[in-house]
Amino acid sequence: MSNFINIDGNINFFYEDSGVDGLDPSEYTTIVLIHGWGFNGAVFRKLFPFGPEHNYRIVSLYRRGYAPTSPWTEEEVALFMSSDLEVGKKFLRLAGLQIAKFLLEFAASQEIPKYDKERKTGGILLTGWSLGALYPHAVLAALDGLKTEELGQLETYLHAVLYYDSPTIPLGIPQPSQTQSSLASPLATVSEQWATFKKLCTDYYVNPNPYSHDLADINFNEPDEGRTASLSDLSEGELEQMISLEMFATHDQSPFIIDPEAFRITSRRALFNIEMARYLPNVKVRILCGTEGWGLFVFSVNEMERALKDPSSVFGKDAERARDFKVVRLEKGNHFVFWDEPNWALDQFIACLND
Repeated sequence: MSNFINIDGNINFFYEDSGVDGLDPSEYTTIVLIHGWGFNGAVFRKLFPFGPEHNYRIVSLYRRGYAPTSPWTEEEVALFMSSDLEVGKKFLRLAGLQIAKFLLEFAASQEIPKYDKERKTGGILLTGWSLGALYPHAVLAALDGLKTEELGQLETYLHAVLYYDSPTIPLGIPQPSQTQSSLASPLATVSEQWATFKKLCTDYYVNPNPYSHDLADINFNEPDEGRTASLSDLSEGELEQMISLEMFATHDQSPFIIDPEAFRITSRRALFNIEMARYLPNVKVRILCGTEGWGLFVFSVNEMERALKDPSSVFGKDAERARDFKVVRLEKGNHFVFWDEPNWALDQFIACLND
């Protein structure tokens, strides 16, 4: 099933929904998933059949610009296509508040169960995948922009935020030199960039030691040719229904344009600021990666683990440990673990909250 949620009068967020059939209506949990770069919300459909087994309602949100969700306005586009620091901060705050309002409207209109801390049921688990991790991150950084009533309502639902395979840029972490590819080449066509990007993300990799924090133990360049890439079971027509090359080539290039310091500031506010952590203080944050994916995603988790131990070493002198924040490396899985092994992936997403 699918539907729209309207916020601010003129923004319609489209979402796909596994529904409530087979769920305990009094205590099911809702997981809201936000897709990444170039792929739309259809990428999460393989998770839907496994929701009832876990008493989870699975909602896949289509980001702004990914039809049929409302496109960005010209004024909004001007924000995220600017390299000015203050403008970039304004966009990230706007993006976070829009997602927060979606959650509030969805929870109210669907009358979902509120979170029960004792039973650990109900409420919302907000999950960002790949570039989509930017948006839950922005929510946490913008909580002080909600009205008191809105914040109180959100606190009764939002109990956890999960990032899966986030790249470095949305987290405000510099990319290692090993990740340079034709994605950054001005000579590459959109088709060439997409082919490179798709291969990087769908392939499997052998990372010698994803726990070591040594770049030599992370595989950035040599996919495991003995493994079948994710999405290989799709025809070209089926794949086209899951992607937007227009967004890939235009608006979703914004993380490469926005001043990197805007992302660093967002990270400090989201995770490493005691004052901000007083908003929704009980929210758990988990940053995950698969250990069989492209090395950039492993590197990103390793850097966040380093920040967990010493925030100032990664995010500057004002960063300090604030939220219930942990990193988790899955024992297997690449960037599309939720496609290749959906039931197992959903198990892992839930289990990481119960440690």
